[in-house]
Amino acid sequence: MLALRKPTVADVPAMQSLMAPHVLNEELLPRTRLSIVKGLRDYTLVVDDEGLVGLASVSLVDVHLAEIGAVVCREPELLDELMTAVLEEAKSMGVDRAFILAADPAPYESLGFVRAEMSALPEKRDRQCLRCPRLPRCRQVALVRHL
Repeated sequence: MLALRKPTVADVPAMQSLMAPHVLNEELLPRTRLSIVKGLRDYTLVVDDEGLVGLASVSLVDVHLAEIGAVVCREPELLDELMTAVLEEAKSMGVDRAFILAADPAPYESLGFVRAEMSALPEKRDRQCLRCPRLPRCRQVALVRHL
């Protein structure tokens, strides 16, 4: 049986393990245990009887903008439910737009996200992207959705 829930500190090793292959193939940026712990409330988990099968985070970038990040689903059919949950959380924070950076935009376009230039997200570009060691070879596509 699948359930969506907020994580506890006991979930951190499983979260790192689930993200590890996606970090290695450069779909996700690396996250230390401490950075996950500090942002623990940003995450939503999908668990089944055998453990963690999906996760995503939502964090505020500015008063009007939230970033959806660290999206990992072992089963592609979990993506809709997980994204609905994190988008609702972003909406409940009072922001009017959410964005995601994805190597494969298609699943997110089917959820109402539209492609955008990074110049449309100066809050992200100027604070984080310009300092990212992967910038010269970044394969991420920016996608935005109005809430």
